[in-house]
Amino acid sequence: MRIYIVGSVASGKTTLANKVSNKLGIECTHLDGIVHIKDKNDKEWGNIRRPDEEIDQLFKNIVMKPNWIIEDAGRKMFSEGMEAANIIVQLKPSIFVRRMRVMTRFFKQKLGMEECLYTPNIHMLKFMFKALNNYETGKDDLEVRLNQYTNKLVILRSGKEIKKFMVSILDS
Repeated sequence: MRIYIVGSVASGKTTLANKVSNKLGIECTHLDGIVHIKDKNDKEWGNIRRPDEEIDQLFKNIVMKPNWIIEDAGRKMFSEGMEAANIIVQLKPSIFVRRMRVMTRFFKQKLGMEECLYTPNIHMLKFMFKALNNYETGKDDLEVRLNQYTNKLVILRSGKEIKKFMVSILDS
């Protein structure tokens, strides 16, 4: 089984990917960790971007496996993963929920209660809200790109829909 989970910042991608991974016993890859490496020397972001060749190789190694779960915000550079997926899950909670999650995450990370690949500072908080806005306005064009996969796209908007999906995925 190959499952690609996409959605905006704070849509619940990581949480769902980890739950599905645990239930199905399939390795989960968070593509932020493929693109970036934690680097405390970078004071602004707290990470550095891997070279494109390394990102491409790491990603190809994942996609070549017979079973995987991938979660990402839907970067264009990883469209091959959507193509190869059996199921694409798009998480679409309300903008209010996602804004609250961004703020909650920020404070948990600042207090050291939650790990992250970046430095939780005001610069990153602004970046998260900009990413939310780009998703909402369609500037990231994820919705348009997902239109070609309607035959394997599952859209989940609520906790209730996620629970039903979890039950259905275990039955398949």
